Amino acid sequence: MPNERMGDNYTMRISLLTIEDIVGENGLKSVLNYAHLEKYINNFPPDNDDVVIPWEDFSRLLHSLSELFGEKGSRSLKLRVGREFGRKVLEGRSGLSAALKASTRLLPEKKRVHFILDGFRKESEKKFPSPIGQRLQLIDEGDCFLYTDKDYYGSEGITSKTPVCDAYAGLLQYMVEWIAGHPYKVEEIECRAMGNPSDVFRISRVESKD
Repeated sequence: MPNERMGDNYTMRISLLTIEDIVGENGLKSVLNYAHLEKYINNFPPDNDDVVIPWEDFSRLLHSLSELFGEKGSRSLKLRVGREFGRKVLEGRSGLSAALKASTRLLPEKKRVHFILDGFRKESEKKFPSPIGQRLQLIDEGDCFLYTDKDYYGSEGITSKTPVCDAYAGLLQYMVEWIAGHPYKVEEIECRAMGNPSDVFRISRVESKD
């Protein structure tokens, strides 16, 4: 279909590798069978940025985790998937990661956090182009950042009383922690699955108790 939304090979490849590392090879096969994504069993996409993977495949993959492990059980799993995904991406492209850290190490922490979030926003717009145009927004609220996604595949087509984008939150959490050197709180305060127009994440510094 000419107007079908697409994502990139690399994101799907790392998603599959991440889930396999966490639930095992047989666990991943069960997830893929349940999601009707058997085409990826022992057949991961190549390691390139070609935008050729249907968004529906990404959506099915995430939704299958919720359905197989239950709403409560899948939350910690998806959060871990998001964090591990972030780790694999940064370690897998270590040259770029090292250059990023070197270029930002003299910046104040808040600017480093803004830099990586804005870089992720721009990269995501390229890897997951949306028919609505610009789908991502980053706002500095002073005491926090608000990261908004108007068209995320993980919250599409489902209904929930609570936020469902735990993998997304885990990814943001890992990236910010990596650049800042310590944990940040990432909270999804609006979710399309709850009827909101966008998925909105509040990203704030965890203050020391000392």
